[in-house]
Parts: sequence; C-alpha cells; structure tokens
Amino acid sequence: MDSIFRDIYLASEYDQFKLIKGNRKVTANMRLEASIKEKGVLRPIVVNSNMEILDRQHRYTIAKKHSIPLPYYVSTSKSMEDIIDLNNATNRWKLEDYIHKYKEDGLVHYIWIDQLIQNHKYISLTDMCTAAEGYLKKSHNSLEKVKTGKFKFINYEGFIVCLNDFKEFIYKTQIRSTTGVFAAFFCIYTVKKFNLQNFIERTNLEDTKNKIIGIRDEKRILKMFVETYNRKLKTNYKNYIEYHVNKDRSIDILEERKEELLAS
Repeated sequence: MDSIFRDIYLASEYDQFKLIKGNRKVTANMRLEASIKEKGVLRPIVVNSNMEILDRQHRYTIAKKHSIPLPYYVSTSKSMEDIIDLNNATNRWKLEDYIHKYKEDGLVHYIWIDQLIQNHKYISLTDMCTAAEGYLKKSHNSLEKVKTGKFKFINYEGFIVCLNDFKEFIYKTQIRSTTGVFAAFFCIYTVKKFNLQNFIERTNLEDTKNKIIGIRDEKRILKMFVETYNRKLKTNYKNYIEYHVNKDRSIDILEERKEELLAS
C-alpha cells in the first residue's frame, strides 16, 4: 500500500492524540518501555488528519507515561483496512488482534468468542476458532474467516457444552492443555458414540497424561486418544471407535459424527 507522508513533528502535548476503537489492544511491553526510557522514541508514530493514531500506539502510551517527546507524522490512511495494512507492514496482526477489532465493531460472534477466550485461556486460540466454526482441522480458509469478519459459530450453545466437557476432562486427567490437545479432543468428541466418562477413566488407566508430554502435533495426539478410548475393546464392540491409519501414521475416524457441531 502506498501512502503519502508529511514532515515529522515532535509533540509534548499528548492529549491531542486519540486511540482508534478497533485497533490493536495496548499491552505492556517492558522491553520497548526500557528502550524508550533510555533512548527516546526513535520511530515516529503515524496519525491521520484527525490525530488518531494509526500505528505505534504502544510508543505513544509509553511516551505519555514518562513525559518523553513524541515524534509523529501524518498519513493519508484513514480506514481500518488501511490501518491493518499499515500495521502489517511493520508488525503483523495476530489472530487476537482481528478478534478484538471485530468485537469492538459489535459483531456478536466475535463478542462471544472473545468471552470464551477469556474464560478458557488454556486452549490454543487457533484450535478454539477452528472448532467453533465446525472444522476438524486447521485450514487457511477457517482462519481467513476470522481475519475478514466472517467468523461464525456453527452451534454456540453446543460448543459451550464441549468446552465445559473438555474442562472436566483435563481437570480429571491432569492432562496439560497444550497446542493440539483441544483440537484432538474436539475431533474425538464429535463422534456420536463418544462417552466422556469412559474416556476419562481409560485416559487415567493408560497414563495418557505422561505419554503425550512434549507432543504438539494434534494428529499424533488424536491417534493416542483414539487408541486410549478403544483400550481392551474388541473391534466389533458397539463402543469401539473404528479408524483408518494413513501412511503418515495419522488417522481418519470412520464413525458417524455429531452433525450439529460440524460445518457441512
């Protein structure tokens, strides 16, 4: 994106600047704060003609806190799309930045997902968003929906039940909820014949907690979860989860799914 910039100014009156609703959250950055206290603000903040901060709002916040002169220049960028492009040119937006932006815009599904993120911080953000949209695997398409304001729950109430069941699962098994664990749990959870209490019992009997330590690959975790669930069950038993092993040792579950939790 090409932008037209004017001269760089130096400000000591901080109240003339405004933060834009929907821009990234301003969070503590101790390393940046220490650098600015020692050397000053070396990179000017970017504002529009209304003195709204488009980029480097963390530098503004630190400069204001410590009464440090603040360099700035005026850009022709005005829209939130321009702001995202401008921010991405220097420090790419994370998934949580997009969620914050659309939550501030008042999009109800983003308000809901933000609340769930705050209540279940032990779940990987990408795993949660992917499952909430009804996908069993992460994909560019599912995450792109989050970034473009198109994120929607397949079944909000049903997903809350799933999250609560997962919370019970990790509490009773003491499995650490690292990246990939919730994704694997969601994949087996959506099997119609899945029984949570049986899974908890077998997970503890098999000491699965220690077996998956250090594993971040959801495919490997899922394979271990299914094998744990099938512990001592014959293949023709009604609760046995049938699956196929692929060449890469990942698995495909060959069972009916809970369609109400999944994208068509």
